[in-house]
Amino acid sequence: MRILALYVAREFLKLFGFLVVGFVAIFTLFDFIEKVDNFMEAGVPGSAMFSYFLLQVPEITALMIPMAILMASILSLGLMAKKNEIVAVKSSGISIFRFSLPIILLAMVLALGVALINEVVLPITKSRTNYIWNVRVEKQPGKLYQTEHFWFKGQNSIYQVGVYLPDSQSLSKVTCYRFGPEFTLTERIDAERARYLGGKWVFFNGLYQRRLPGGGYSAQIFKQLEMTLPEKPSDFSQMSKPSEEMSLGELARYVAKLEGQGFDPIRQRVDMQAKLSFPFVCLIMALIGIPLAMFKEKGRFLPAAIIIGLGVALFYWVGFSYVKTIFGYSGILPPLITAWLPNLFFGLVGLFMFTHVKQ
Repeated sequence: MRILALYVAREFLKLFGFLVVGFVAIFTLFDFIEKVDNFMEAGVPGSAMFSYFLLQVPEITALMIPMAILMASILSLGLMAKKNEIVAVKSSGISIFRFSLPIILLAMVLALGVALINEVVLPITKSRTNYIWNVRVEKQPGKLYQTEHFWFKGQNSIYQVGVYLPDSQSLSKVTCYRFGPEFTLTERIDAERARYLGGKWVFFNGLYQRRLPGGGYSAQIFKQLEMTLPEKPSDFSQMSKPSEEMSLGELARYVAKLEGQGFDPIRQRVDMQAKLSFPFVCLIMALIGIPLAMFKEKGRFLPAAIIIGLGVALFYWVGFSYVKTIFGYSGILPPLITAWLPNLFFGLVGLFMFTHVKQ
């Protein structure tokens, strides 16, 4: 049995390695064709362009591993079926589960690999590729990310902010200093939070101080204060680090911080659950690929299985993105359900197919 397990694992890994390299190369080639004109028009050096596409490899690899698992499962077992090896295994009394167990175990290991790439590698590479594309190609202003307390210099003003939440255009633990000629402090606003509504900043629960014409300051405690200020939410967006550039631990701490300050970071909670759920698709793709390869004897279903497998992979990726964007970010579904619903659906489909394979 050990020899058989090693044989199945070797055949699977050979095809898996070839498919991963092929998928990554094809994806990178099409991405290069699509974006090379942008790099040329922006006058970006070839070294920066090379770095951009090279640094994208980990992200593309993490995306392509589940598809490679699916197709490697179909092809390796389908080719064995064509050579009557599956029939020989069944006749010796070995169940399909025992026979395909090496593929399932390898899929679990690869799921761990995807999780490690997403947690350790992607936050670094994604930050760099975003910088190259946004700043050097699109000529957007450079961004300085700060997830904890930060200072922001506006038009004749300085802000001290706990957190900026782009989704709701809100600031928490905010102090605004307004200056007049010769850098004279004219106004100070201290508030628990502020939100941009109808073209104005609305401050909640704080203290408003204003310099009087004859000197000294007046003070007013308020529950709600509307102010027309030149700073817009987009001015603070450069301080908000996107979820894709955070590790799972960093994102979890950021979510906890926002919740502790009274915000509902729905987008970040969805992204956090998505980071947890996505690696499990590796196992799901194996559970779908194995029964597809052995749907009929002697591999007669192999061409159809390949087409169906590609369709399943495409349907999963579209469904995962659609559910997250439409139902998750809008708050229609809770983040936990949003991120895990595609896995639950395709997982049940895979288990049903796997349990109904002729043993």
